[in-house]
Amino acid sequence: MSSDALVLLAALSSVQLSKGLTAEQVGLLAAFFTCLGDNLALLALGGSTENCIQGSK
Repeated sequence: MSSDALVLLAALSSVQLSKGLTAEQVGLLAAFFTCLGDNLALLALGGSTENCIQGSK
């Protein structure tokens, strides 16, 4: 899938997910997906969250 198609898919998904939600609910959903994306990126780079936790001690 091209990067243009991914951007379009993300935009359309955002609109659909936010329908009928309050601004506060949309903000909470946005924060959740930000955390999800950040954790996926860390896992992709580090392989495991245990490595991140043990490395910080």
